Amino acid sequence: MSKLFLTLLLSVSCLFAQGVKFQRAESCGKCHKEIYQQWKNSKHAFSTPEKNPLFAKIYEKSQKDTDGETKLYCIRCHAPVTMINGDFDLKEKITNEGVTCDVCHTLVELSDNPKNWPNIYKPGKIKRGVFRDSKSSVHKNSYSKLLATSAICSGCHGDMLDIPGTRSCGNLTICDTDFEWKSTSFAGKGEDCKSCHMKAYKGKTAKGGPIRERIFRHDFPGAYSPEMLKKSVKLNLEAKEFEGEMVLSLGVKNQGAAHLVPTGPPARMAFIKVSAFNKKGEITWSNFKKNPVAEDPYGVFHIVFADVTGKKPSMPWLASKIVKDTRLRPGELRKLVYKFSAKDVEQVEAKLFYRLF
Repeated sequence: MSKLFLTLLLSVSCLFAQGVKFQRAESCGKCHKEIYQQWKNSKHAFSTPEKNPLFAKIYEKSQKDTDGETKLYCIRCHAPVTMINGDFDLKEKITNEGVTCDVCHTLVELSDNPKNWPNIYKPGKIKRGVFRDSKSSVHKNSYSKLLATSAICSGCHGDMLDIPGTRSCGNLTICDTDFEWKSTSFAGKGEDCKSCHMKAYKGKTAKGGPIRERIFRHDFPGAYSPEMLKKSVKLNLEAKEFEGEMVLSLGVKNQGAAHLVPTGPPARMAFIKVSAFNKKGEITWSNFKKNPVAEDPYGVFHIVFADVTGKKPSMPWLASKIVKDTRLRPGELRKLVYKFSAKDVEQVEAKLFYRLF
């Protein structure tokens, strides 16, 4: 075990021994009913191996590939409570709440660099939020600039470099949605993570509290939301027949996402499916039959890693370099051209598919 992980474990054990614990989300829900229900159905509430079978398989494989070295690294974002209670085997109910209420509302200092983890949490009676005038008979309130500016999101959605202590090498960025956003027009206009993923609406944050013009949703829609995906990319297809050939010009524009598409976990992929149909509705041509990566690489938007031996694709925890990155930049318009026989073609169609893994 590296000195980094040893120090981390000692720190966590010390805090846990002092009886400092996070509060269960359901207890918060007694007063914050609407927000609790939003969070309860969010992916933040389903981020642990127990509740997310996709992550569970990835997490299991990463540990097998690295002799367990990724265990502490991955789980600190998927179950941040472990940074306080030391429950790295995920046996306690509070640990399996994933990114639970207290994870954000008791955070006092952020470190988005893996070499400087853990972040500093202060679980207890003080709950931190975005309103300076909040009052409660149950707990104390404190204003948090981290929550007010969305800076809190970068702790897990930004600057995720190679994993200390594993066979990765160099400062390889594997997930940096926060950095992708910083140089965009969205950031220039003051539109941050909350603008899209915590839409403001008029309402109450708690039972008996004042009606506010702007409170923020806690369901955090993202890549798992079809509505969000449909807003992010626009397709524009033009078809012309020329000397017995169909010539298709397809524009693919990232018009709605303030980050790359796809962003987040590097195993995500988006790809184009273009098809031509005859009068009977039968497919007469398509840009690929089985494998879009092999048959139409220009119509695939993803990132590809290689390990130290040059083998690709490589899982992120074994990767040493990026060998390909065709993801759509914010505001980018990608032009694709397809040519094929116009014989019997009655209709053409283009669709964008999104794979989470």
